[in-house]
Amino acid sequence: MTDWKRIVAVAAWVAVSGVSSVQAQVTSTTVGLSWTAPGDDSLSGTASVYDLRMSLSAIDGANFASATAVTSLPTPLVAGTRQSKTVSGLSPSTTYWFALKTRDDAGNWSPISNLVQATTLVTNDPIRPAALAISSGVLTSTSVQLTWNAVGDDSLSGTATSYDVRRSTSAITEGNWASATQVPGEPAPAVAGTAQSMTVSSLDRSTDLYFAAKVSDEEDNFSALSNVVMVARLLDTAPPSTPSGLAASRETPSNVRVQWNDNAEADLAGYRVYRAVAAAGPFTLISGGSLVVASEFLDTSVPDSNAVWYQVSAVDATSNESARTASFRLWLAGEEVLAWTIQPAYPNPSSLASPVTLPIDVPAAGPFEGRVEITNSAGERVRVIELQGLSPGTQSVQWDGLNDAGRRTAPGIYRAWLHVGGRRSAVKVVRTP
Repeated sequence: MTDWKRIVAVAAWVAVSGVSSVQAQVTSTTVGLSWTAPGDDSLSGTASVYDLRMSLSAIDGANFASATAVTSLPTPLVAGTRQSKTVSGLSPSTTYWFALKTRDDAGNWSPISNLVQATTLVTNDPIRPAALAISSGVLTSTSVQLTWNAVGDDSLSGTATSYDVRRSTSAITEGNWASATQVPGEPAPAVAGTAQSMTVSSLDRSTDLYFAAKVSDEEDNFSALSNVVMVARLLDTAPPSTPSGLAASRETPSNVRVQWNDNAEADLAGYRVYRAVAAAGPFTLISGGSLVVASEFLDTSVPDSNAVWYQVSAVDATSNESARTASFRLWLAGEEVLAWTIQPAYPNPSSLASPVTLPIDVPAAGPFEGRVEITNSAGERVRVIELQGLSPGTQSVQWDGLNDAGRRTAPGIYRAWLHVGGRRSAVKVVRTP
């Protein structure tokens, strides 16, 4: 901004004045003020913000900031427009001073306006409503119910005119009442002594909340501040859902990439990854002290093991941890095996009194179930050996020389057939006396 712009903006001051009839603008508890809108640049354009202050003593440029700010001011209109504000909640028979400043869109403030002095009228109703005693009722994750017994127009008798209920995230006092958030939807006051309530909805219960109220009568006399109700924050104890779609794949001999689906919780903070070298555990946290923020993790310290098992959990912003996923097993051994094969039996020949070993290669990709059928020289099946849950790599399957009935077979030539996934292969087995 140029110096010329700054000087012109500073020169844009506002004159505040009452109208010619003081009675029309002043009551026992209100003062009506009006002024002509200035411009953004001196007397042209539209300013951005008004700052109206009031005090029980004269206001000047030095003490303007310490005077009480008047809230709910109108938005500045185009220069030359007449605007007004009625300041309410004042004490009867009391002299107040008012002054105004204006700010443009570049953040430049005008000098203080002319000073307006006004004295509120003597009240025709010197008795203000009594202060409310409020309590909290039904609480939900997003709402708070407030309850009270109505007070009267005159202390504890009659019927008051309106309620003003406010909330804040800090304790409410007379000093910060004006800056507390007004709660919409207050009920109309009932006759004194009547039980009343209201429910404040759409609340963020993750922080402590404070509520207080005032009551006014037809003369705009306000009660003293009610007691302040503090509603403690609602602790989030619900854990996220368990992650889904867990999988793992080996990228190098020492690296495994673990992946899963993203959780949908808005307050999700991240994930924890666990690993074990046995199906039953124990599982150890391998993702470290920091949460994993992506839905994958690279395990760079894979142990020297036949297989590893992984589990993953989700953690929310309040450190609630979900149940872990079901374990995902990743075979590390047998990765060089591309297909099931049956190798030559040993010893071969073998005597009837000793078993024969059938080496079977199991690929890491599985499947891990199959069967071996032993047939005699006539092609008749004499024994079936079921293969269940084999680990990848070369596994030793033994035939003890018995048939399915548990009797010893005769000497001769046999074949051991490996059946997996609709495919079969065989090796010759010779049994001697």
